[in-house]
Amino acid sequence: MKTVPLYEGAEKKSYYKFLRDIENLTEEEIAKIKSLKGDPSLPPAFADRSIIQTEKYTPVPEGVYIMNNGTIFVSAITPIPRITGEMLEWWMIWHQLDPLRYALWNPEDHYDVRVSDEDRAQILNTNIPIRQRMWGITSNICESMTDEKPVTGSLCFVEPDKAGFDNSLIGTPKCKAIIVANNCMNLGPFRYPVLMCEWVRENNEGHNEWVVAAWMGHGVKDGKDMHIKLPKMILNKLASAMPSKFIVHNHKEVSHLNKILPELYAENKNNWSE
Repeated sequence: MKTVPLYEGAEKKSYYKFLRDIENLTEEEIAKIKSLKGDPSLPPAFADRSIIQTEKYTPVPEGVYIMNNGTIFVSAITPIPRITGEMLEWWMIWHQLDPLRYALWNPEDHYDVRVSDEDRAQILNTNIPIRQRMWGITSNICESMTDEKPVTGSLCFVEPDKAGFDNSLIGTPKCKAIIVANNCMNLGPFRYPVLMCEWVRENNEGHNEWVVAAWMGHGVKDGKDMHIKLPKMILNKLASAMPSKFIVHNHKEVSHLNKILPELYAENKNNWSE
């Protein structure tokens, strides 16, 4: 089995047994995903983003959308019939505490994850509901976009309500759980905002799916919406690279998590410190 390098003693952890082979997409599947360029009239406007939590919203077809306002919208949808909203909320904080846990999610591409001592204390604080322990922490990760050279980055997770979403809708059928990251990526000489949300929703057939919506070029700063419009040449170059690779990576890791998480959760939902 191909895995990222692990720290000495990782094999002694009780959950090491969940480090299992991951199934890769075929070359045909990858090529298809990379070719998906969507109709820019379909994605929800950034100002109307909370609609994704409601019955009114059907996830737009998967792909990369070059928007008319000089930004990019990314959509990814993966079936997760075995994962519940409760499992997702637990997983998204539990795995932050140990690089091995992060590797369980994607043993070929997830090299490392770190949080500050302050954020670790928040994650372990049993007086805070699990859902809320994610709000305000920063996850420092090192990962590969499927067999490429690993890169480092930070994910700044925020309370949905502070990023234009509606906390009262969390736990409803179309938003069983939601994770929101308000980030910036380095793009040449400046920082490029990206607001990304991942959520579990029940589709029209009654099965859960993991949906990702990312507004590249949009973010929230000091409680206000912001956006950066890119020149068309740069926009097209950016859209043809990283976003489609992210969709491929997302399918790979989410499909794998769907296989291992129910058993992992059942055995470790109260195992925080090992």
